[in-house]
Amino acid sequence: SAPGLPSLRRWLDVVAALEPLRAAGLTEARAALLTGAVPADDAVRSFDRGLSVSSVTEREVATGLAAFDAPVHERAIQRFTAASRAVRAHLTAALPASVVEARSFDVAARSGRVGALQRELNRQRGGLGVRALMAEYGDLITAVMPCVLVSPDSVARFFPATAGQFDLVVFDEASQIRVADAVGALGRARAAVVVGDSKQMPPTSFAEPSSGSDDDVLDDDLTTAVEDEESILSECVQARVPRQWLSWHYRSQDESLIAFSNGQYYENRLSSFPAPVHGRASSEPDGRGVSLVRVDGTFHRSGAGKLLRTNPVEAETIVAEIRRRFSLSPDAVPSLGVVTFNAQQRAYIEALLRDAGDERLVEALDRTDGEGLFVKNLENVQGDERDVVFFSTAFSVNERGALPLNFGPLNKAGGERRLNVAITRARRQVVVFSSFDPAMLRAEETSSVGIKHLRAYLDLAALGTDALPRDSRFPSVPDRHREEVAAALRSRGLVVRTDVGLSEFKVDLAVALSASPDAPVMAVLLDGPAWARRRTVGDRDGLPVEVLGGMLRWPAVERVWLPEWLADPEAVLDRLVAAAQAPTPGAAPAPATPPPAPAAAARPPSAPDPGFSPIKPAEEPTVEEVAAAPAPARALDGEEPFLPWTPKPAGDKVMLDRLANPRGADKVRKVMLAGVAAEGPIHVDRLARLTAGAFGLSRVLRARLDALGALVPESARAGDFVWPDGMDRTSWTGFRRDAEAQRPMEQVSPEELGNAMVALCRASAGMTKDELFTQTLEVFGYRRRSAAQLAVLEVALAATTAAGRLTASPSGLLTA
Repeated sequence: SAPGLPSLRRWLDVVAALEPLRAAGLTEARAALLTGAVPADDAVRSFDRGLSVSSVTEREVATGLAAFDAPVHERAIQRFTAASRAVRAHLTAALPASVVEARSFDVAARSGRVGALQRELNRQRGGLGVRALMAEYGDLITAVMPCVLVSPDSVARFFPATAGQFDLVVFDEASQIRVADAVGALGRARAAVVVGDSKQMPPTSFAEPSSGSDDDVLDDDLTTAVEDEESILSECVQARVPRQWLSWHYRSQDESLIAFSNGQYYENRLSSFPAPVHGRASSEPDGRGVSLVRVDGTFHRSGAGKLLRTNPVEAETIVAEIRRRFSLSPDAVPSLGVVTFNAQQRAYIEALLRDAGDERLVEALDRTDGEGLFVKNLENVQGDERDVVFFSTAFSVNERGALPLNFGPLNKAGGERRLNVAITRARRQVVVFSSFDPAMLRAEETSSVGIKHLRAYLDLAALGTDALPRDSRFPSVPDRHREEVAAALRSRGLVVRTDVGLSEFKVDLAVALSASPDAPVMAVLLDGPAWARRRTVGDRDGLPVEVLGGMLRWPAVERVWLPEWLADPEAVLDRLVAAAQAPTPGAAPAPATPPPAPAAAARPPSAPDPGFSPIKPAEEPTVEEVAAAPAPARALDGEEPFLPWTPKPAGDKVMLDRLANPRGADKVRKVMLAGVAAEGPIHVDRLARLTAGAFGLSRVLRARLDALGALVPESARAGDFVWPDGMDRTSWTGFRRDAEAQRPMEQVSPEELGNAMVALCRASAGMTKDELFTQTLEVFGYRRRSAAQLAVLEVALAATTAAGRLTASPSGLLTA
């Protein structure tokens, strides 16, 4: 065989092996392998690389990432957030306006049920009680003021037991509402929303009847009854009512304020926002977070007098700190709160404050606007919040040097829920005043969950967030993109911390200048996996920037988009460095309206209200205000001014004597039809008289009236009235108000009278027949009534009632 034959065979084998590439359209890959541009040993790796590059290119084109423009995208986000703020601001006026517009009656009406209600409210003495008033005018009152703030007990006491009385009932702080108390409100509504936190205070059981005794004899049916859940909230959970979890937490300006509760009670499902501060918490007036102040106080467990079950030293220390903060804020009242474990310590601290001789303290204690100063114990603090909260543990070691494990309500079943309420009242700072060290609380010796949680919280106050349980911390997830950006910023001389935050939401990069490494000047957010998991544009791009920049006061908040970084990382770095080194970094715009409070920080009334307090729509007067200050009458539905027809001269009166002539009759008929178009529906006699006036005749005899009336087409007539072409008298709802009584009542059509009656009844939410006749006569300009007029009104009322447009009740009230 020839020496070169084996090489030729191997070459042919290679060509044959690469032939499928030609069939697949990969001619360039085939040529690269045949020419040796790609070594045969690297063929598989080269194919994989080419496939990956092609896949990425296809995905970039298909998803639009290839054409991603960061400035354009940022402008789109800014337009979205600005539009969202504008919508929220607009709703505060638009919603009340739509409610007012939807009213079917005039709140300023002086007659009918509206007028009767005004007179009832203006009585100086006597009159109907609240329950009787709601029974008589409940539908009217709720229509005037459709949003009612009321306790479940007041609903049962004051509102009639009528199904569907409210379109929607909303239970706030539903964990404190018993099922039995909620049933009355549920039965009066078409739909319900139950809002609450099962990890906060349960319903109080004070003065509730016991569940029974050995002497009770129950029927067989009752012995199998299912016991109610403790609250309407837990009942809804057990009934598997659809639930929505409110996961954003906005109130805490330092994450450590909510981190403990988030881990212990909320399964780490709350997303909070990191503040631009690092380091240990402080108890100073400008501090933040949770801190501990050790006091050498003694809790008086026995004895008599006002010191029983109090810790005077601890109380005096707290009062001194409050007075110090008031002195440091001479122009504004500090937002402060004090929470105690028992009522005696609360009363002692409040007495010290009131007896301090400082009027500012007393005024702050008496404020009712949700700010100022409060002093409360665990049982009644739910719903309150302040910038700073002082927490008084009060208890101390006994004479034997041991700390008893009896902490009052905290030892009870569910005591940890009371602790959760107490430690989540602050927006900026919690200072725990304690007369014992956390290590003295031997939580391992008790089964009380509340005591165990108190020990853990005291450790947090003493040691900082490092004391949080490991399962309460979110571990940092490796992210090559984040680390790459951080390393590039560090190479530019900046100090960078990554993955900053105590909840699921984190600031990807917290950037500080080298001169002040503990004072971050910029938060950088990336479009990583956590960003992608947020479902809405607001959650991804709007809310975090607004809260970080506006609420938490990060000096700058910047975004880095992955396509932008891949395309030109140096340009991105230049932008970030410039933002960090800006002399006066501008904070992001604050939201126009504060975000809604999360489930864990709902704000209910501090106590059940004795009656009800309707929420007034903006700039809309109450019934009392309307009754006290006369207001101009509002136009009724369908009302128009009466515009009498004044015909132009059309010829000599001789034309009226030539009606037998077709040409003369046509000319007169045209004038009459013009009158019908101008003033119809019009009585045929009025039409004939006005037409005669157009031809110079001022006095018209009956025979001539009949002759002129005969010229009107029969298709336009309905009895004695002539209707314009195209007007359907069965569907017409208008009427013409005539203050000068230019038409006799018998020359007003029954349909027009009926339309006026319907509008009057609707505007006054119902009238008696006598009131209705008086008001109808006034609409058409008459102040006195005659038998003839009443007869006309009776006919019109009968026709309107027969048509179902007015309904007469057994009491004689007519309603539309």
